Amino acid sequence: MKGDGDVPGLAWLEDRVQHEIALLRHNYQPWVPPAPDAGDEPVLDVLIVGGGLYGLGLAWGLMRAKVTNLMVVDKAPAGREGPWMTFARMRTLRTAKELSGIEFGVPSLSVRAYWEARFGVESWQALPRIPRPEYMEYLEWFRQTLDLPVQNETDVLSIDGDEHVVRVTVRQGDETKVLRTRRVVLATGLLGSGGPRIPENLTDNLPADRWAHAADEIGFEPLKGLEVGVLGAGASAFDSAIVAAERGAKRSWLFCRRPELPWLSAKKGLENAGFMRHFADFPDLYRWRFVRAITETPIPPPRHTVERALSLENFALRLGSPWTAARMEGDKVVVTTPQGEERFDFLIFGTGFEMDIGRRPEMSALAPHMLRWRDRFTPPNGEDNAVLIDQPYLGSACEFQERKPGSCPVLNRISMLGAAATLSIGPMFGGLNGVKFLLERVVDQTCRALMMETLERFYENFEQRFHESKPPGALGSTD
Repeated sequence: MKGDGDVPGLAWLEDRVQHEIALLRHNYQPWVPPAPDAGDEPVLDVLIVGGGLYGLGLAWGLMRAKVTNLMVVDKAPAGREGPWMTFARMRTLRTAKELSGIEFGVPSLSVRAYWEARFGVESWQALPRIPRPEYMEYLEWFRQTLDLPVQNETDVLSIDGDEHVVRVTVRQGDETKVLRTRRVVLATGLLGSGGPRIPENLTDNLPADRWAHAADEIGFEPLKGLEVGVLGAGASAFDSAIVAAERGAKRSWLFCRRPELPWLSAKKGLENAGFMRHFADFPDLYRWRFVRAITETPIPPPRHTVERALSLENFALRLGSPWTAARMEGDKVVVTTPQGEERFDFLIFGTGFEMDIGRRPEMSALAPHMLRWRDRFTPPNGEDNAVLIDQPYLGSACEFQERKPGSCPVLNRISMLGAAATLSIGPMFGGLNGVKFLLERVVDQTCRALMMETLERFYENFEQRFHESKPPGALGSTD
């Protein structure tokens, strides 16, 4: 990425970050008292599962609030967290380059400051959108500059606990151990809310090496010279079809069940600070109506993405062509559509993600005890939605709640930032638009919960000061 002549560099920016942190520093120290039953086993205050955008931002926000006994774990190796270098295939981010959210009051931590220090002010001004690989490099720089406590290649196997502590069983390499923590935040994004949505009626009769979901890490090079069929009309389906075509597929066919591409973005009119900040405060009826309308309105692919696809000679768009069946015939995959049969060498399903936390194996012991929207809310006549009504009914810190009080008290110590939280917290998980407001809420409410549960210890420590002996020669407070 070419810069202009005035490029101060990242070392300069890192010094500026530390200076801005010092400018805003107050003399308060970490304040959460140690867990009383720690013994030889350390107890974290917060464990964050997921080292992507949300996980890094949340860790920094908590550290700014002087909650420092925390850890971030991610199953991916460093530099592969989140979607940016795995299944995200767009050239640039789809959101406006000016959006921020993980800086928590330190301007030099923003992506704009990073870009201008690395490439120059003129480069930023000329930039229409942030290139995807450079955004991942920015997140790596953010993590390293703040020395955030991230442990990579750590897979969460199970979560349980009681009213006092959460126990998280993790595996790192050949070692399995249990992490103990007061609170857990699942910052696991789209995949952490249930996983890819795979139409089993289309895949049951196909070998595993003949199809993939768009969220898989697909090796496109072996598809060179082959016929590739893609199902879906969203951005990720288009991105997969484009990459297949650009990497040399004989032809990349994209099939959409609707007779025309969606064009109306239901979320667009809601992307403002008031809606994003206060959605979780809305009455249930309005939360239901907003999210139901958004989820039932097909999300259009970006126009520049469609134009890029249509410019490729080996890309073909098939509208009004749902896939109704798929089978193998010889060495070809035969797909049935209302217009007839099509033959391919490989299929890609751009069919989105599930929003069912019960599908996550690490949550299997807890899911039956979760309060769901169906337990608290009955939609008005004609406004039913079977997927939404089964979403967890979360608290103000995105924490799970018990369906039957006392049945699983560890639940309210576990928060979730992901697609299955949409109905409770708002449509903030498909991009960068709501990051700032969601993270601020979770940091504030997490700190509140930590304070409330340690309040007695705070008062004991406060009261103990009144019994201290006067030091020799004391002439007033030295505070």
